[in-house]
Order: sequence, then structure tokens, then C-alpha cells
Amino acid sequence: MTKLNADKCFIFTDTETTGLDINFSQIVQVGSLMTNEDLQVEEEHNLFSKLLPWIVPSPEAFLVHRKTESLDEQSPSHYEMMRSLREDWMKWSSERNPVYITYNGHRFDEELFRRQFYWCLLPPYITNTGGATRLDLMFTFQIVANFFPEALKVPKNEDDEVSLKLTDWADANNISSLNAHDALADCYLMVNLARLIANNAGDAWSGSLIGSSKDGNLRLLQSEPFAMIGEVIRKQKFTFPVTFCGQNQKMQNEVAVADLYFDPDTLNELSDTELLEQISGGGTAIRKVRINKSLPVINSENVPNIQNHLDIPYEQLEERARKIRNNTNLQLRVSELMANNQFQYPPPKHIEQAVYQGFPTNEDELWMERFHSTPWEERSKLIEGFEDSRYRELAERLIFANSPQQLNETSLKKYTSFLRQRLNDEGPWLNLEKTLEKITNLLEKEEDDEKKEILVELDKKLRKMRL
Repeated sequence: MTKLNADKCFIFTDTETTGLDINFSQIVQVGSLMTNEDLQVEEEHNLFSKLLPWIVPSPEAFLVHRKTESLDEQSPSHYEMMRSLREDWMKWSSERNPVYITYNGHRFDEELFRRQFYWCLLPPYITNTGGATRLDLMFTFQIVANFFPEALKVPKNEDDEVSLKLTDWADANNISSLNAHDALADCYLMVNLARLIANNAGDAWSGSLIGSSKDGNLRLLQSEPFAMIGEVIRKQKFTFPVTFCGQNQKMQNEVAVADLYFDPDTLNELSDTELLEQISGGGTAIRKVRINKSLPVINSENVPNIQNHLDIPYEQLEERARKIRNNTNLQLRVSELMANNQFQYPPPKHIEQAVYQGFPTNEDELWMERFHSTPWEERSKLIEGFEDSRYRELAERLIFANSPQQLNETSLKKYTSFLRQRLNDEGPWLNLEKTLEKITNLLEKEEDDEKKEILVELDKKLRKMRL
């Protein structure tokens, strides 16, 4: 439940993982910092997990983050880590509305959190429910790079290309990135950079906080006289003025904005087919954005020296935005076209991918709570109590990974077969033998002693996983 009139806190969080696939990679480290509204750190945690028995990690990932703790069978289980993570976050935000802050998190970390809370039969949407909102700091950096380049030093190469790497922004602004690719260290990088933005580009920071919620993003896109989008795509900066021009009523996170460099009168002359082509990406006059994720958007009134960013006079853009805001017929057409022409995604093939296949019933939510509070030796009796087959399967997996001796012979045979399939078969996951072969090849070329040691340790672990 949203805590009305509550103060905010900021929860900066980062992960280290077994790979880059959001569906089949595992979190092995989570770092989080909780700060007050002045960005002063009040709490922190650093959580680790051992590998799940069916996860084959990428050696390249381990060479980057070096989290060999996950190869130790004495490390906490993945289930323990995810429960501790949720408990800490809930405790930190018990009296304040949290803003969860990540870096490139909406594409990666946030998706991992949702899936792995779901794998553990825990509510997956902790970062955007109960008064919580979420901010991807990478989009704030895009706003800074485009509209506040004097506020922070923007990292660029000799070709004047902009970097969006967190470590490059830290190094450019004299913040040590010595321990980068450690989840907790990366959280401190984010906090220190956020302080610089808040102090030196206050409008960029406050605008980003407004955009941490769906309603806030919608307000920004509808703001008068108009909004400015500032993107960094393939290391190049792009800016353009926009205003709201429609919302998908079947999927309200999807909103259309009109590029004000195009004469709005021409939009009225387009047929439905032509207008749909614009909306669907065949044109550039209208584009779709998702308001449930961070956007590099800011009110035009908050952009310093705004005319320097415009190709046509400000007053003309203001008039075009007014025309579109007053054109309810155009907004209705765009909204209907979006609602009636949604892309239909194929159903997921594997249970790991099925987090968005419906919410649990009230009964299943209560059963999950009972599952978590029941001793391991009794949990197998609860499996069949779940209405949704996804949760029955996930409950059985949890028992297999954490207390396999509690499973009957039939279930053990089922999961031994599942384990063989995941470790040995080709799929969207990593294959055990191919990964061992890759490690051998990497060892032949590697000259760094520490990296060699990591590869040797990983090789030993994977050989023990063979069935």
C-alpha cells in the first residue's frame, strides 16, 4: 500500500551474475545501499549465493566479476539470498517510499530481480509496488550528456563519442572505480555520481525522480510547453522536442509521442494505414515509449539555453505542441491504432521465462507464505496445494535445490532427469561440456595469474557437476 506523505529513501542496487541472459542466468551477488533524500548512506548489505545445481555459468562473466564465492558449497543458497534481499529492502522502506536506483537496470538487473523472486515464490514486483518507484540512472546520464554537459565531465573518446559506461563516468569525474564489477562497489559509484548530478544539475536529477513512476513519466511527456528527449544511441547524442499524442488503453504503459519537428497538420492528413506505419516504426513523426521505465526526458523549460538544442524556433514548437494537445481526434486515432495492433508475443517455452504469465491468485499467495514458514521436511506436502502449475514446479525445484532428501523417489528421478537435460542438452542455457571446452581454450591464452586461478577453480566446479 502506498504510504501517503511519506519521506523518500533511495535504494541503490546492483548485481553480479553467471551470464547475460535474463532468463537463464543466476544472480550470485547483490549489493544494495539505502540513502536518505540527501543521498547520505544509512544502510548497506552485500549478499552472495552459491550456484543453483542446474546453472552453468559463463567463464567470461567470472573473469569480469571474480565472484568465486559462488563456487563454494558452503555459501548461502540462492533461496536464502533472495529472501534476505527482500527482507532487507522491506525493512529499509518500512517508513519511507523507496526509489530503487540501478544502472542499466531496467533492461537487466530489474528483470533478473523479478524472475528470481518469482523462482523463489516471492512477490516479484517489489520495486514498483507499495509506494516504490524505480529509476535507471543510465537515462539520467543521457539527460546530463545532452542538456547539462557543463554540470559533469561527460566521458568521450577522441572521436567525440559519448560513453555510457558507469566506470567511465566515475573516472571522468575523479571518482575511483578501482573495485568496479563488485556489486556493492558499483552501488557506491552510483551514489557518488548521483550526488554530483543532484548538486550540479538539479533539474536533471529532480526530473529523473519525477520519471521514476509511470504517472510521473506521463506528466513529463504531457508537460507544457513541450518535453525534450535527449538520447545517447551508439555513442552519439540525439535531442528532439516531443509531446504526448496517445496512449494504448489495452496496455497503458505504452504511450505515443509526436516529434515536433514534423508539422502536426500533416498528421491529420494521414490515413489510418499511414498513421499506423508512423506509430509502428516505419516513420519518425510518432514514436512509442514505455512509461513504466526510465526515459531520458525533461520539460523544455528546465533545459538551459534551450534554443541551442533546437532546429526551429521555440515559439513554433510551442504552437505545434498546443495543436497536438488540443487535437483530441488525433489522440483518439493514435490510441485506438495502438490498442488494435499490438504485437502478440509467443508463450514462453520454459518456466523461468513465465514470470509475466499472470499474477498468482489470493489462494496461491497465501500458500506461498505457508510454504516459506514451513520447515523443509514438511514442504513437499504443500506442493500440490498450489493452484497454478508454475508454482507447483517452482516449489519442487526449491526443495530439490535446498533439501532434496525430502523428495520422494519419483520426484528425485524427475529432477535428476531435469538436471541432465539442463547440463548436457543444447538450449537457451549454457551447455556443460561446451563451457568446459571454452575454459580450456581461455586457459591456453590467459596470461594473468589471478584470472588463470579463477578459470581453474571454475573448471573444477563444473567437472564435479557432471552426471
